[in-house]
Amino acid sequence: MKGLRRIGFILLATIVMILISAPHVYAQNEEEGEVNLLELPNRLSEMLGIPLSAGKLLACTIFTAMFLLPIAIFSKGNMLLSAIVGLVLLGFFITIGWLDFWFILVICLLIAGLWSGKIKEWVSR
Repeated sequence: MKGLRRIGFILLATIVMILISAPHVYAQNEEEGEVNLLELPNRLSEMLGIPLSAGKLLACTIFTAMFLLPIAIFSKGNMLLSAIVGLVLLGFFITIGWLDFWFILVICLLIAGLWSGKIKEWVSR
């Protein structure tokens, strides 16, 4: 069992390192050599030949995985912590213009739908 946990940790560390290096590779400016993360969705869509909206979603997915993968694994099933960090990340993505403002509303409605049974139990007590 210990060996399996060690392999899982090494695999997680490898995935996180790949995800950390992805924004630097795709957002680097060729002329100046500097990294501008605000242009990451534009660069992703250009280099991969996908629409800009798909590039924005891909950039959000990369950053979300960078933060939520370690939290989900090391928090031992604490969904509240993952939800809080996820909502903060969604707010950040909306602030820098990678997502539209209605996206967080849809996510909040989905979370409320998932928790509706628990809320009904709390109210009925």
